[in-house]
Amino acid sequence: MTDPLTKLTGANRHSVWRHACLRVCEATEQLGVEVGPILKDVGLALADLMTPGFRVPLDAYQRLVMACVLGTGRFDLGLYINQNITVLGNTLIQNALVSSSSAKRAFDRYIDLAQIVDTSQSFGYETNGNASALIIKTPDAVWPEIISNFREELLLTGIVQMGRFLLGPNDGHLRLEFRREEPKDPTPWYQFFGGEIIWGAAASKVWWETAAIYRIRPSHNEGVASANYNLAMQNQSTSPGLARRVKRLVRQKLAEGRAAQKVIASELGLEIRTLQRELKAEGTSFRTLLIDVRKELAIQLLSRGKPIGVISVELGYVDQSAFSSAFKGWFGLSPAEYRKNRGSDE
Repeated sequence: MTDPLTKLTGANRHSVWRHACLRVCEATEQLGVEVGPILKDVGLALADLMTPGFRVPLDAYQRLVMACVLGTGRFDLGLYINQNITVLGNTLIQNALVSSSSAKRAFDRYIDLAQIVDTSQSFGYETNGNASALIIKTPDAVWPEIISNFREELLLTGIVQMGRFLLGPNDGHLRLEFRREEPKDPTPWYQFFGGEIIWGAAASKVWWETAAIYRIRPSHNEGVASANYNLAMQNQSTSPGLARRVKRLVRQKLAEGRAAQKVIASELGLEIRTLQRELKAEGTSFRTLLIDVRKELAIQLLSRGKPIGVISVELGYVDQSAFSSAFKGWFGLSPAEYRKNRGSDE
């Protein structure tokens, strides 16, 4: 039997963020199917999927999706994955979206992030009278129906859920347009989406009232949104191998006060000059990676409510003043101001 994925064209040019695969695996396990044999069959290793910065070739991701859909018998797996989410992503992504000044600004940020999560994705907007649509553009490749339906369901459910977070459960979308044909039993789709659904449309779209998505949100803070968005973009971008390993070690060693360059080089079995030379070849430096990790951890620890003095120590600063000065230089506001703007107490 011919593998339906051999029909794909251009799949090897793209890659997918590891978390996209982990979400498929988690849903498959929840549905009672063991993913270990599936991962082996499609040429993926769980250890790789757990490695920060790892990206999966698009064709391998699609093989995983195909196997999980067929293995679970859930041809609505894309709908299943997103229908019960309670957050919009990791801490950085959620903070970037919910702190945005309007739903439209959050959608713009979502599009940027989504196109890094899966480099084959592209989006656009359309306005018609008082309504505006977020459009999922059709990829160049001709994909098997199972893959195409899964991708469309996953993206549309994610976008609708994001709209509900940003606009409220009673101020949602006007209608949806699916490129796929209506399922034999569309009940799960109508139960989740509600409202009007158009099947067999020319493009995948979610429509809202234009005024609703441009309305300024009362709880917004663009400083917080920008800080988290920039870090999320940075973290989801493809990182070369050595840089990724250095960042992982720096995270481990910071709290121990042992994140010096010589310590990291020793852990990697490299001379300091060799480490510097190889990082330069990857377009970065130890100092840049150290700052990147400190930025990410600072946001995470502030979001968890840790005292600023404790965070300063854990990030390797001599005192709270030095940390506060660095934080303000990165994000344009102090740690205390950042926390206040998020509505957290010291």
